[in-house]
Amino acid sequence: MRPALFAISLTLVSCAGIEPHKFVGPNGNTAYSMRCSGMGRTLGACYEKAGEICPGGYNIVDRSAGTVGMPTGGGTLIAPRESLAVECK
Repeated sequence: MRPALFAISLTLVSCAGIEPHKFVGPNGNTAYSMRCSGMGRTLGACYEKAGEICPGGYNIVDRSAGTVGMPTGGGTLIAPRESLAVECK
C-alpha cells in the first residue's frame, strides 16, 4: 500500500466513532448532528446512535449527502460524505 494511502486510512480509522454534537433544535428541544460516513461510520450506525441518545424517539431535522475529495500523492481520493441531524422528542 502506498504510504500516503496508508496514512489516510489510519487517520480515518482512528476517528471512526460517531460523535454527536449537541445543539438546540427547531422546536427548542435538544438536538444532535452527526457525521455518518467514513471508515467505520454508516448512516445505519447514525440512526442507531440517534436511538441511543434520544430514547424517547426523535425527528430528523436534516440529512445530507455528497462527496469529498482528498488529494493523494498521485491523484484525488473521492469518498461519500453523509450527515444526520435529529431532534429528540
